[in-house]
Amino acid sequence: MARRPCLSLFTLVCVISAALLAAIYFPIGFDNKKDETASTANFIYSKTVVTEIKGTEVRKYPLKGDKHCLATVESYLDNKGHFIIPSEEMFSTLPDNVIACLYKRYGSTLQTYCPLHSRHGSVKDGWTFCQSGCYTPNANTMIYAISPVNDEVNEKSVRQKLNSNVERFSIKQNTGWTLSKQLVVSKKGSEPTGQNTEMDLTKLLDKIKTKTGTEDVLIIDAGAITKQVMDTVLKSAVLEKFQQVLIRTNYLSGGRIDHKSALRHYRSLYEEGFRLFWSREEWGCARGLLTGCLYLHFMHKDCRDTSKKMDDTHLTIPDESTLNSYDNATITDLYTRYLTSLQIHCTQVIRPGILKDGGWNVCHDVKYRPPVNCLVYDFGIGNDFVFDDDITKIYGCEVHGFDPTMKMKSRKRTEKAWFHDVGIGEVEYTRRNKFKMSTFQNISKALGHENRKMNIIKMDIEGSEWVSMPVMIKQGYFKDVTQLLIEFHAYPAVSYLSQLKSLYDIGFRIFWYHRNPFWKNLFVHNLTQHSACYEVHMMKVDV
Repeated sequence: MARRPCLSLFTLVCVISAALLAAIYFPIGFDNKKDETASTANFIYSKTVVTEIKGTEVRKYPLKGDKHCLATVESYLDNKGHFIIPSEEMFSTLPDNVIACLYKRYGSTLQTYCPLHSRHGSVKDGWTFCQSGCYTPNANTMIYAISPVNDEVNEKSVRQKLNSNVERFSIKQNTGWTLSKQLVVSKKGSEPTGQNTEMDLTKLLDKIKTKTGTEDVLIIDAGAITKQVMDTVLKSAVLEKFQQVLIRTNYLSGGRIDHKSALRHYRSLYEEGFRLFWSREEWGCARGLLTGCLYLHFMHKDCRDTSKKMDDTHLTIPDESTLNSYDNATITDLYTRYLTSLQIHCTQVIRPGILKDGGWNVCHDVKYRPPVNCLVYDFGIGNDFVFDDDITKIYGCEVHGFDPTMKMKSRKRTEKAWFHDVGIGEVEYTRRNKFKMSTFQNISKALGHENRKMNIIKMDIEGSEWVSMPVMIKQGYFKDVTQLLIEFHAYPAVSYLSQLKSLYDIGFRIFWYHRNPFWKNLFVHNLTQHSACYEVHMMKVDV
């Protein structure tokens, strides 16, 4: 690549200084006031390594081969653990690898906490709102959905459950020579057949700005024209009237992800006062460990209606006698809502393993991340060791994987990773298919781990979790577990809710969840599509 000539000595000095600041340290926070509850961990930066100092523990995150962007973006964290998208002057000097890492980690860094989520419609195209306190959509809420997908059932669900009003619009980009790149919308559902209802997107946004209301919601699902639509929305100043903004982004361009455009839009949303409370990666747009498509859910940092307040109360499960008094519909509602709401705020979430099915989310907040000499058990490998290997590389943990279905002999795989040809159950036995099963007590005793703290337990054991968990809880083997990552396989029932309550009672709180979208797992209840398989990520708190 040819070098551009220097315009002046002053310009050269400015460019070099900006580049050094970007590569070494960027101590700018989102807020001017210091957060007294923020982490007190110190970070030392060098050209090749980031070292975290916490008490007597020292762990090094190498910049070279920084697969999960742990070291690359540490200098872009504020004192609350949120990622900073620098001002344009600094942003334009950042190298491509830093830009890509900021993009990767920004989408899984929750900037604010909404405990109760309200889901409407299908697993793929449904809407998720914050339904806590002043953010709960109600009869005074107008929901504007700009999307070409079939979201009629979403509207029906919202009207039935939240009593909110909905206006849905399809969107497209005219590319004819007379209407070059014009974004046009047409109203869905309520207009007479054959009537031309198309209007320019800018005119629609101007019309929305004139409407009264302080608790409205904007939904954007524009597919390949996400960039153009977001440019128009951000220029229109229409966001001043919205309480929540839900965006299904698609920043794929020419087979590549346009990281810079995405980050510039996220920065603008932040400057407008919106904070990310939930996100979901869309696997269909995956490019390695990144995806060009994200579901991003933002809510304004302040309640638009100042007479109301935010409510941080999370969902809990009543005792079994109360559960037995519920009808099947109530049980289904409670089960699906419990597994798709949050109970604790983890700001930084990373995904060891592959982006698609097989990866698992881990809370990387300083308080909960695995320390030096950590120990991890992984039940249910399914011939995929990427999660185990990533955990050893990221945290240096000793990882033991268990799976009797792989026709592989027990062995030491790497310096810190072992495989064991055994599964976990409530008792020790051999199945008719010759699968060996054992109890957690016998497994930990055989490995000499009876007195060691368990930092992460991951379980994906196709329904056997429901027979293993009660024994482990009763015998106290979840006592010292920091994070529990588990896929629950079940249709809603009182017995399963009781077991989830048992996990809550000993201190486990949900910080992330994911619906398994495989079609055989899906069922519809009350106008919303649910899954029989939920990957639920929990961390332990003192109770």
